[in-house]
Amino acid sequence: MRRRGFTLIELLVVIAIIAVLIALILPAVQQAREAARQASCRNNLKQMALGLVNYEETHRVFPPGYLYKSGASGNEMGFSWGLMILPLIDGGTLYDQFNFNRPIWEAVNQPGRESRVQNFLCPSDTVSAHGFVMMGTERYSMASYAASFGPPDLDDNQEQRDGMFSRNSATRTSDVTDGLSNTLMVGERVNGPFRYGASHGNHFDYETTWMAAVRELSDPTDDHGHMVLFQTGHAPNDPASDDRDVSAPHIGYANFVFGDGRVRSINENIDFSAYAAMGTRAGNEVINELE
Repeated sequence: MRRRGFTLIELLVVIAIIAVLIALILPAVQQAREAARQASCRNNLKQMALGLVNYEETHRVFPPGYLYKSGASGNEMGFSWGLMILPLIDGGTLYDQFNFNRPIWEAVNQPGRESRVQNFLCPSDTVSAHGFVMMGTERYSMASYAASFGPPDLDDNQEQRDGMFSRNSATRTSDVTDGLSNTLMVGERVNGPFRYGASHGNHFDYETTWMAAVRELSDPTDDHGHMVLFQTGHAPNDPASDDRDVSAPHIGYANFVFGDGRVRSINENIDFSAYAAMGTRAGNEVINELE
């Protein structure tokens, strides 16, 4: 009895049908994966919001953007808001590894500063999960989030107090006269090269960590506040954004924590004046656009 197999034409038709089905299914799979990553990112921010709110309830003040103590080699502290809230987000063991009596860049703090904290890593940020910000031979574990310094320029005056966080800041709830629900607290910033080849002086890469702002080796007066803070210098994901701005790994938006602990997405096409107003804690602006 003669067996009938597939002809070449039939085989090609089957392959073509399979290719079309894959082409139809793949975008849906990618969309589902991004939705899962988005949910995980928002959960990270919710944990940070909880840590920040609980810190304020415990100490009656929000944590400093980062600690500063002048020394011959630059900032002899550097410890950031992210490190301060670790005990409140189940990171007490890692928190205890740091010696706050010694500079962040000394060897005693190496194990802590090279440790990764999953709550500070957005799943859509493919660089930060494995990378380090380098200061000479020193390595600082990357992160995907920074706290709000407010309006520019972050490089001009590190102790400017227009936003929620700055160098040695001690913001109280009563200081936020614009309302906690209208004031940015934490936003997203990835690592890797600037968007679309933008530049900032000699900088071409984002430098975001979770534990510290670290002095520049060649200029001890530069304590690199942008490593843990962002300014509202450009709208989220702006093509001209640099290492002081918000630059999220998502398409069309960035996620933020507001002062009342809410997590919200802000569209990158938001009116810039509205976005800048969210950066100030006591600017008395009227915000007409939230998305």
